[in-house]
Amino acid sequence: MTHTNADVLVLNKNWAALRIVTAAEALADLFVGRVEAIDNDFQTYDFASWHELSGYAAEFEPGEQRFVRTVASRILVPSVVRLLKFDRVKRATLRLSRKNIYLRDNFTCQYTGKKLPTSELNLDHVVPASRGGRTCWENLVCCSVEINARKGNRTPGEAGLKLIRRPRKPDPGQLLFCSPRFRHDTWKHFVDAAYWNTELHD
Repeated sequence: MTHTNADVLVLNKNWAALRIVTAAEALADLFVGRVEAIDNDFQTYDFASWHELSGYAAEFEPGEQRFVRTVASRILVPSVVRLLKFDRVKRATLRLSRKNIYLRDNFTCQYTGKKLPTSELNLDHVVPASRGGRTCWENLVCCSVEINARKGNRTPGEAGLKLIRRPRKPDPGQLLFCSPRFRHDTWKHFVDAAYWNTELHD
């Protein structure tokens, strides 16, 4: 099985998460010396040493690793690579969006504690917008459609409800790692970016 389209996390030279590319792109950059590969123990490799490691893995751990097949051999797919020259990029901002609220709250109704599919979830203004409640991280929570309808134009106290936790603006890296896309254990050490979603406004 080939893994040319597998996700690979790219780090800037300062080890900050930068973007995600395919395995094919990452290995091409590794071959020309633009990046170095990072293993699960955070050791770094140039193409020659990574190729040597790949040979060992292909011989002794063939079923436990992801490989890309070349004409002459199989190359391990790294889960993380690091740029050897600094890429000056503008830091992304953390957008206030429905998706990010759901991720922050782990798709869990903040009044009942029940994890639900998105089809059964809604956003709730803790203090209703019609009563001066703002559209902000601290006043928006993930809520079941049923509870949202029951709460209506009332505060939680007036509706006999209690938040399981106080809403706040999340840490960008922590939020991103909640995404299913961030599935490699090694990524959580480096992820510090934000989603580019439609922003919510008052």
